[in-house]
Amino acid sequence: MERPVFQPVGTPAIELDTPALVVDLDIATANIERFHRYFQDTPAKLRPHLGFHQCPRIGHLQISAGNTSGGVAVTSVGEAEVFSGTGFNDILVTGKVVTRSAIQRLCALAHTTMVTISVDNDENIFNLSQIAMSSGIRLRVLIELDSGNGWSGVQPGQVALDLARIVENAAGLEFAGLFVNDRSGMDGDWEQAASKTHETLQPIIDTRRLIENSGMPVATVSVNGDYNFDTASRISGITEVYAGIYPLMDCRSSQIRAEFSPAAKILATVISHPIETRAVVDAGHKATAPDEGLPVLEGNPGAKATRFSAEHGVLDLDQHMKNELQPGAKVWLVPYDLELSVNQYDYFRAVRGSKLVGFWPISARGRFE
Repeated sequence: MERPVFQPVGTPAIELDTPALVVDLDIATANIERFHRYFQDTPAKLRPHLGFHQCPRIGHLQISAGNTSGGVAVTSVGEAEVFSGTGFNDILVTGKVVTRSAIQRLCALAHTTMVTISVDNDENIFNLSQIAMSSGIRLRVLIELDSGNGWSGVQPGQVALDLARIVENAAGLEFAGLFVNDRSGMDGDWEQAASKTHETLQPIIDTRRLIENSGMPVATVSVNGDYNFDTASRISGITEVYAGIYPLMDCRSSQIRAEFSPAAKILATVISHPIETRAVVDAGHKATAPDEGLPVLEGNPGAKATRFSAEHGVLDLDQHMKNELQPGAKVWLVPYDLELSVNQYDYFRAVRGSKLVGFWPISARGRFE
């Protein structure tokens, strides 16, 4: 567990104790407002996915921005429990809930919160039904369709219709619609992204029509839209788009959608300068989580993060930065994959105008179950 030094409100951001995960609320607010405007006149509304940042305070900023479905999405039952306890009462759990203990906790939560989950097999449906019925509640259930990535979900068409019928006839469950984890746009190829999104989602729209023609209403068609939100939200038949990267962004996501800026960065201190072309900082694997890619230095184009130990990071300096970044200097690291970095911290240091305004708990950190 992180044990940060709690410095006074008003402390300049650059003077925070390091390593520190800092969120610039001016940038985050601009990202949120811009993203939510895309959904002002679209058939689908936005369902913010809070699993990316795990922070209730940021989640409430998202809901307050408008143009949403009124609910949020999370990854796990543990995350749902945390966010339910901080004022969110309409929650979609995007991860599968299959163990008996997790289903029991989900059903307990459903007594006070509208809970929606997705399924892709009849055994899961049977277990959900059995425990929901004994708990005296009804769970909203979406059938997950495979968008072509092979991760999870059933094939669109008749297989999905058959599974929907099983849910419709299961005690304690309510068939609510369809769910798909579409990853179109992740490669950043915008000449192909729009057409690929339409191609991927057309079988989902066809499946909706098939199920409705069988006599079952399809209230919800929920799709992932972290990168292709502007296309997915305008496709007739899609009712909601869930997305979570946009408030904070990171190196990877800002390269794909450059109109949004990284709002969360890691402040680190140079602790050593062993040779003229190298500096060492106090932020290593434990602080930056560089598993998917190395962080990028902001404001220092001549310095490059090259390798990390558990506690330290090595920066290589080009000829123009020889003997720069001496011990005591501060640097900003933009994580390549912020979601991994967030899980290393208990708090965001929230700043506005480069001044600390508070320590915002990352309350759902580590709630994988």
